Parts: sequence; C-alpha cells; structure tokens
Amino acid sequence: MSTAWDKAKELADKHVAAGGIFVRLQNDGHKIVGAFCGEPFAKEVYWDGQKYSDTPPEGVAAKPSLRVALNFYVPAEGAMKIIEGGTAWFKDVLEVKDKYGLEKWTFEIKRRGKKGDPKTKYSILPDAQVDEAMRARIAAAGLHDLSSVGGSAEAEDAAPAPAAASPA
Repeated sequence: MSTAWDKAKELADKHVAAGGIFVRLQNDGHKIVGAFCGEPFAKEVYWDGQKYSDTPPEGVAAKPSLRVALNFYVPAEGAMKIIEGGTAWFKDVLEVKDKYGLEKWTFEIKRRGKKGDPKTKYSILPDAQVDEAMRARIAAAGLHDLSSVGGSAEAEDAAPAPAAASPA
C-alpha cells in the first residue's frame, strides 16, 4: 500500500470511531490514544445475546457481568468521550493506574480480536506525558455524568463471558 492509501485508511478508521460519545474500537488492530479522566462508574449488567441490560433476561438463569465506564479525553478529536469495558479490561486499567498514574499520561488502547470474538483483549500502554496545555484542554472539555448515560456503543461487540472486555 502506498502512503496515500495508508493515510486514507487511517482517516476512514478515525471517522468510523468518531460520531458518538462512546469510544468504539470495532475490529482487530483498531486503537485510540487518550487520557483517562475522573472517577469510574461501575455497574453489574446482564447479557441477553444482543445487548447489555440492568435486568436478567426473562426465563434464563443469567450471571451478571461487570461494566466500568470512564471519561476518556481524545486529543485527536479534542473531545471527551466515554470508554467502557469489563472485568479484565478494568483490571488492566488499574494496573496502569498503579504503575504510571492515570492523570500523568495519555494511553494507547488497542483492540486484539475481531468483532464478536468473545476472546477479544485490549492492550493499554502509556503514550505521552500530559503537559499543562493538555491539562487545560481536558479541563475545558468537561466530564460526562457517567451514571446518567445509557449503555455502551460497544454492546454489539461485547461478549457474554464474565471476564471478557469490550471498550471499551
């Protein structure tokens, strides 16, 4: 592929991911860079085969899954978004929080797994230190009220397995 093709693919991927307040990493290799902001919002939900809900599906013994949402400032878009994931994903967030501090760095989050794959994983790596100019942009963007926002845009990608992550 030529560099023009690479650039066009990069822009197409960017535009697919834009368009809502949720971070959407829809397929294997998709990634985003941003800063985690504010406090997490955690809740237990049930998978009905198509989407998550707060109540178990009728007539089915269902085990609740953990979903954790965080505000996530995306410098490339100049926007505050919401990123959401399951237990394994959130444990990875806690690891980078303990090692690097979430307020000091932007992080690259990369999806490893095709759409619908219940074994999808996400890598979370430090990308760049947050400077004063970035802090000001983050503060100006403001935080979403995570408790009042509905379900994730990633629900169609999410797996019903309790430890599976989605992202968000």
